[in-house]
Amino acid sequence: MPAEDEGVARPSVRRSPAVAAILSGLFPGLGQLYNHQRVKAVLFLVAGIVAGFGPLSPVDIDIDLTDPAPGMRNVLLASLPFLAIALWAVVDAYRSAQHPADTSQ
Repeated sequence: MPAEDEGVARPSVRRSPAVAAILSGLFPGLGQLYNHQRVKAVLFLVAGIVAGFGPLSPVDIDIDLTDPAPGMRNVLLASLPFLAIALWAVVDAYRSAQHPADTSQ
């Protein structure tokens, strides 16, 4: 195996901001993985899992079918942390893909 590539800085590959944003929109951290930002990806993935399925999970809220408004309000309120993290991840992935020199994590 040639040792020519060892220690040589490779030019950063330009990533598509749209693809990065869509991946982060699917689940926080996927766009950061696409941008090769492993530390950010793990942090966003963990934050998304905790916010989506943790102690304040919107999945665990019961909705009374005779009067669904209070239950839906509680689901929306419980979803706000996940939605904030997801929005932050989408914006971060998009901006990081636009500036590949800043993605050296």
